[in-house]
Amino acid sequence: MILINHQYGKKFLLPVFLIYSVLAACKKNDDVPKVPDVTAKEPLWADSVFLYASQVYLWNEQLPAIKDFNPRRYVSSEGQLNYKKELFDISQMAINSQTGKPYEFNRLIPSIPKYSAIFGASDNGPEMVTAEVSDRFGVSIVVVQEQALYVKYVVKGSDAERAGIRRGMRIVSINGRPVEITAAYIATIMKIFNEGTQLDLLCRDHNVDRRYSLAYKRNNYFEPILKDTVLSLPDGRKAGYLAYLRFTDVRHVYKDLDRVTGGFAASGVSDVIIDLRYNGGGNLTELDRLANLLAPFAADGKVMRREQYNDLVKSGKATLLSKQPIFGADGLPIYYNGRVITYGDVDYTEEKNTVYFNKTAGIGTLKDLYVIVSEHTASAAELLVSCLQPYLKIKIIGVSAAAGNLTAVRTYGKPVGFFPLVIGNMSVYYSLFRNVNANGKGDYYDGLQADISVYDDPQFDFGSRGEAGLEAALALISGQRAQHPATELIRGAAASWRDLNVQEHPPGMQKSTIMLKDGTSIRVDR
Repeated sequence: MILINHQYGKKFLLPVFLIYSVLAACKKNDDVPKVPDVTAKEPLWADSVFLYASQVYLWNEQLPAIKDFNPRRYVSSEGQLNYKKELFDISQMAINSQTGKPYEFNRLIPSIPKYSAIFGASDNGPEMVTAEVSDRFGVSIVVVQEQALYVKYVVKGSDAERAGIRRGMRIVSINGRPVEITAAYIATIMKIFNEGTQLDLLCRDHNVDRRYSLAYKRNNYFEPILKDTVLSLPDGRKAGYLAYLRFTDVRHVYKDLDRVTGGFAASGVSDVIIDLRYNGGGNLTELDRLANLLAPFAADGKVMRREQYNDLVKSGKATLLSKQPIFGADGLPIYYNGRVITYGDVDYTEEKNTVYFNKTAGIGTLKDLYVIVSEHTASAAELLVSCLQPYLKIKIIGVSAAAGNLTAVRTYGKPVGFFPLVIGNMSVYYSLFRNVNANGKGDYYDGLQADISVYDDPQFDFGSRGEAGLEAALALISGQRAQHPATELIRGAAASWRDLNVQEHPPGMQKSTIMLKDGTSIRVDR
């Protein structure tokens, strides 16, 4: 038996014969390259990483035969498998004909795949890789112009929010140490944010310094709404504003989206501004929920999105999927009719993976939607825009951390999703499916381009007048075009900024429900 680290932090046992059976499932003429020690598991794992890709990878038709790829070249003479290099090379083979570059070319971090990911037993799992400094204490901070630290955002419902910390505050000291923008200081505070049990901040707000003391709690509350408000316009109309951080795990029940959009409707807002600038995606069920709340009544019963898999998966001929048990969020296998179900039991046809609007609440009279994005807006956040484009007039406002950047902001560009597959002691997240909207569009691999781009000034709180993204949206609502280039929006020290840590893999589109071939719908988020 082999001990496997599951994506949710649980551990489970996987019989070794599943790994060996991968090869048995392949055609006899695949001509798997041979190595002297055929009993070693690493060469078999190397083969399996490629063989699974050849069946389930979204662009599998562009992959070579296994004998030409020779996966065992990634096994060193000491028997170590360089699984990250193997997956990276696989990910760079499928070329996007529109750009001439690989679909998975990563312009932010070129050394790793843009979408696919693989984690070994000693690696941090996806949750750790995608975690920001906000997740422990509810506070995210940025380095501004290599001179100062500012609060980027505060998680709603956290102790930090209840204490009064908010975006725009300058941090004077952390745990008694005055702020220094040096590598050693940054390393120290990163350790505090990621591993510490106590966080003491001295923050400056409008030239007044205040101390805040926060203790780490294992069950720290997370609420994805950063800010919501109703703004009065000069002509008497009203605009609703919602800043949304992440499409969360649907195991947590949040009623605030219904409250906020219901409040917008009750207030008679004519326009809505959705701020997704830091939203890297997440759960598709939560995405569907928000899309339903924003869609007009006329969209009810019409196509929201379609999931599309490669032809082999769609036709049910990706035989290796039957080797993969489906696990719930609790780390336990899911049973149906007395047996463990596998990914081979799932119906991957487009018909069974089409989502329709179900309009029962929210705003039904909306015609115009204004979306604030950045280069870190990704996955389900981009899909929300795509799903609503056939039914609403949408304007995109891009915000950039670089004030001197006069080029149009583009979102991350992640129209693909995945579910985890286990190979040996590794969890592999191949690009498995893409989503298209009712018009069949969804090829925004290079991102959604903003209509207007402005500077993202961390000195201004979300939804506050003077914040450049909000002001640009309000100007569009009022029939004016934002006239100021990004360089004119620089205020004080906040001329450019950077995050303390960069997410290697923004959260992908994650499924909460699956449809079996017999028509049974199964929840996998229990």
